[in-house]
Amino acid sequence: MKPLAWIFAGLLVVALGACGSTTSPNTSNPNPGNPGTPNPSASGFKTAAVLPEGLKDLEQNLSPLLVEAVEIARSKSQNPGTLTGTLTQSGNTFTYSPNPTNRLRVVWSDGVVYEFVITQFQGDLTDGATAFYKGNHLLQFSAQLKPDNEIGPVNLSLRSQRQGSALSVSLGGTAVFDGQTYTLNLSYAQEVLSDFGPGSIKFHHQDTLQGSLQGPGLQIQVNETYDFQLVGSDSLVMQTIRTLNNAWSEGGQQFRLQDGLIKRVFRDGNPIEADFWTASGDLLRNGVRVGGFGQAFTGNLLEQFLDTPSGRVRLGVFRF
Repeated sequence: MKPLAWIFAGLLVVALGACGSTTSPNTSNPNPGNPGTPNPSASGFKTAAVLPEGLKDLEQNLSPLLVEAVEIARSKSQNPGTLTGTLTQSGNTFTYSPNPTNRLRVVWSDGVVYEFVITQFQGDLTDGATAFYKGNHLLQFSAQLKPDNEIGPVNLSLRSQRQGSALSVSLGGTAVFDGQTYTLNLSYAQEVLSDFGPGSIKFHHQDTLQGSLQGPGLQIQVNETYDFQLVGSDSLVMQTIRTLNNAWSEGGQQFRLQDGLIKRVFRDGNPIEADFWTASGDLLRNGVRVGGFGQAFTGNLLEQFLDTPSGRVRLGVFRF
């Protein structure tokens, strides 16, 4: 069995890479709209463009992580019903303690602690954690942790249910992002279109993410879709297509990300096929365009960004 760290240290780095966004002064405002209208903080733009995807990807890695933690705890305790206790990492192995008896703690080798309170754990672990999560299951739990990125700490309540090719997930609680605390009420539906193996992989799913994020003076309505494909045998090609139509109010003004489209493709974690990459769509303030998504090469570095009246939000920089 691979150690727990392969999920969070590997998958989460890729999934939440966009959360390394930064905001820089906008010296070439694409459309300032009414120059007499005060600009809101850049934080609102960044939150609307980055946080929903980061939270979805966090859940998609956190639920499999929990299943693997339970699998290891049950193996170490020799108790098929174990859902509590403490797993302590040392190198690539874990030791188990039966305490506490009301939650499952994972103590990483660097001292970071994740805590889970599990209220539903239905599924088949006979063939391991991966088969459990890809099969019919019902997971319901709360989690407290600090992901290794801009999101966190988080205090989440999650529910994941799969029936056949359909996965439905609800995500609530709170998360700190850019120093602000947001209340979450998100749900997404995933339809698996193909999943082949072993020997070769063709994994294709489509997701719809909807709901709301609410923070100080900011309420965001989330409406996003995702198309994810992973294909390969000796090497792996990962393609992602994300659409955004999020709306929010801030400072008495109404904003919308309209027809946002972000496309990326990687081979073994490295960006390829520069012609496929896309970042397009409009940023509207009270119905008037004041910015939008874009991308630009500097040498062999491609930057994807969102231009806003308050500055440029960097969505990622990739080396070709």
